[in-house]
Amino acid sequence: MLRRESKREKIKNIKSAKLFSGFLAFIMSFSCLKYQAFAESTEFFDREEVYIDADSDILLQDSEDKEGDDENTGSNFYANTPVKEFKVSNILPQIETDIDYTYWWYSKWEDCHYIFLPATADRNKLTITYETELEEEDLYLNGKPIVSGQITSYLSQADEFEVTVGDVSCGKLKIMQSNTGCIYLNTSRGGLDALDANKGLIETGSALMLNSAGGIEYKGYIEKLTAHGNSSWDYSLKKPYNIKLTSKANLYGMGKSKKWILLGNYLDHSMLRNKTTIEMSRAAGIEYAMDSVFVDLYADGSYRGTYQLIERVKIEKNRVNIHDLGDETEECNEKELSSYKRIVEGASRLDEYMEDSFKYYDIPNNPVDITGGYLLEFQLWNRYGIKAKSGFVTSKGQAIEINEPEYASREQALYIKNFVQDMEDAIYSDTGYNSKGKHYSDYIDVDSFITAYLVQEISMNVDATQASFFFYKDSDKSGDGKLHFGPAWDFDLSYNNFSTVVSNSNGEIGTSWNTNNLFAAYFPINGYKESGRPTYGISWVGQLCKKDDIKKRIAEIYFENFEPYLSALVGSENDNDPLIINMAKEILPSAEMNNARWHMYGGKEYCVFGSSSGDDFIGSVEIVRNFIEKRKTYLSQLWKPLLVRGDVNGDGLFNMADVVAMQKWLMCSGSLNCKKAGDLCEDGVINIFDLCVMKREILALK
Repeated sequence: MLRRESKREKIKNIKSAKLFSGFLAFIMSFSCLKYQAFAESTEFFDREEVYIDADSDILLQDSEDKEGDDENTGSNFYANTPVKEFKVSNILPQIETDIDYTYWWYSKWEDCHYIFLPATADRNKLTITYETELEEEDLYLNGKPIVSGQITSYLSQADEFEVTVGDVSCGKLKIMQSNTGCIYLNTSRGGLDALDANKGLIETGSALMLNSAGGIEYKGYIEKLTAHGNSSWDYSLKKPYNIKLTSKANLYGMGKSKKWILLGNYLDHSMLRNKTTIEMSRAAGIEYAMDSVFVDLYADGSYRGTYQLIERVKIEKNRVNIHDLGDETEECNEKELSSYKRIVEGASRLDEYMEDSFKYYDIPNNPVDITGGYLLEFQLWNRYGIKAKSGFVTSKGQAIEINEPEYASREQALYIKNFVQDMEDAIYSDTGYNSKGKHYSDYIDVDSFITAYLVQEISMNVDATQASFFFYKDSDKSGDGKLHFGPAWDFDLSYNNFSTVVSNSNGEIGTSWNTNNLFAAYFPINGYKESGRPTYGISWVGQLCKKDDIKKRIAEIYFENFEPYLSALVGSENDNDPLIINMAKEILPSAEMNNARWHMYGGKEYCVFGSSSGDDFIGSVEIVRNFIEKRKTYLSQLWKPLLVRGDVNGDGLFNMADVVAMQKWLMCSGSLNCKKAGDLCEDGVINIFDLCVMKREILALK
C-alpha cells in the first residue's frame, strides 16, 4: 500500500504542477448555463486548440521532467548504482544475429530495475554481461555470483532478484516476459531517443521482425524511420513511428507493402480502441480495413513497449485496391513529381485555408484517364495549409487533402475538386439534386457513407468527420464512378478518451462523454472563427442525417451490420468472455510489460487526457467495454422505432414481398436488408416462428 501511494503521489505532483496547468489553457469555456453542471465534473478539451498549441513547451517540459531525476519525491534510491552496464543477450538462440540483446531499465515509479524479454527468449539460455565501477567485485543475484559473459539458466529460477555488487545493495531486478511477436531495430544515426526529441529527423537502419513462435517475418534494411501522427506524437512520451522498408514485404500475413506504421497507443490505456474499431468496421462490411498485429518493440537494446504494427492507408493492391493514378502520372513525366512547382489558386498562399481554393503541382503530362483513383482525407482547417501537399477546400469550407496522388497535377486536382463540389451542392440542396440535375447518390455510395458515419458515431470519435476521415474514388473504367468512404482510421481518442463538445450552425450539440446523445451527426464543417466567414456550418454527415430516407437506412445498416458485432464485443450478463476482453487477454503479458515501462494505467492521474484508465490493464479495457455497452443500448433504442415492423426487404412497406424474402432467406436462397425488422417474436432469433407471425399479420391487414 505504501508503494502504491508513493507512486500516485509522484504522478500527482508532476501532473498538477505542469501538465494539467498547461491544459487549463485548452479547456473549453461555456457561456450557456445548462453546461455548468457538466463542467464541474468533466475536463473539457478543445480539439482545435489542442492542435494549435501542440508545439508549445508545456508538454515538452513535462516530458523532460518525467524522464529526468525525481528530486521532488526522494524515493529513487537505486537510480544510480555501481552497475555501469547490465545486458542480457542470446535472446534469440535459434537465429544468427547480433542485435538480440536488451539492457536493464530503471523504473523511477518502483525504484527498481527491469529486464523485459520477448516471447521467444529461453530463460534457461541467456547471457548476462555486466560492468561495475567497483574493481574486482562480482555482481550477485539473490546472493549468487554471476559470471559476466557466460550463458546461464539463473534468470529462469525467479521473476525477482536482489542485486548486489560486493556488499553494496543495488535494489531489485524484475524479469518480465511477453507473449507476442517482436521487432528489433538497429538504428544507424542518433537512435529513437534523438528522433523522439526531434520530430523532423529521419532514421535509417535494419530490422528483425519475429512472430510469437520465433519465425522470421522480416530481416533487412529500413529505408526510413520517421515520426507519425499529430496529437498522438505531440502528447505521447511513447512515440508512434512510420516505417518504410527498402522493398515490399508481407509482414505477419498482412500483405506486401513497403510502408507501415508502429502505433504506440500511449493516449489509450486500453491500447484496443484502434484495433476494436477497425475490426468493427470490418465486421460491418466496410470495403477496406487495415490489418494490424501487436508486437514488442526493441531499439538498440532498449525495450520500447507494446506497439501495434498496422498497415498504412494508401492505394495499393493489399490496401485500398483502386487504380494508382500517382504511379501512372510518374510514368508520363521525366522528372520526379515532387520537383515540379507547387501552385495554389483561389488563395494568396499555399498554406492558407480558403473556400473554393485548390493547390497542385505544375506537372506537364497527365494520363489519358484522370477520373481515378483518388484517396482523399478530411483535414482540420488549421492543419490543411501545413499537411496537404495537394488539396482543395469546398464552397462550404470543407478542407480536403489529396492523399494520393500525393503530387496531383492541376487537371487532377481540379477534376476531383469539381466532382466533390457537385456532390456537396447536391447534399445541401433541398431536393438532394444539384443544378446539373444529379442526385447526391449519383456521386456517393450511400451505404458506404452511412457505414463510415456509424463507425464514427458508435465510437464517438473526437475527430469524427473533421480529420482522419478517408474516402476514395476509383477510375470510372474500373469503378462505379462514385465516392466510397473508408478505411476507418485513428480512434485513440474515442469512447470517451477525450471529453469535448461539438456544435454546428443548426444549434445541434453533441458531447463525447455522454453515451445518450448523437455526436458525429452534429459535427460542423469548421474553419476560421473570424466574423463573416461561412464556417461552422453543418457537416456532410449532419446534412444527410436530416433526410428521412437516410435516417431509415442508418437504422437498417446499424441493426444489420453493427449490432451483432457490438453484442459479441461487450457480451451479455451470462457471458464471461466478451470479445473485447478476449482481445485484451491475448496481449495481457505484453501489456503488463508495457505498463512497467510506461506506467499507463492505475487511475485518472496517469492519463494525459480525460480519465479513461483502470487500476490495471483489464480494468482499462473494461472501461471501454462498459462505454460501448451503454452506447449500444442508447443507439438501439434510438433507431429501432425507425424500422417498419416486418419490413425485411427494406422498401419501407410491410407486405407479401417481405414474406417471400423471409422464406427465401430461411431456405438460404436469398438475403434480408433488415433482419431486425423480421424478429416479430422479439426473442432475438429469426426463424420459422417469425415467418408464421408475418403471414398472420399480412392476412389480418387484408
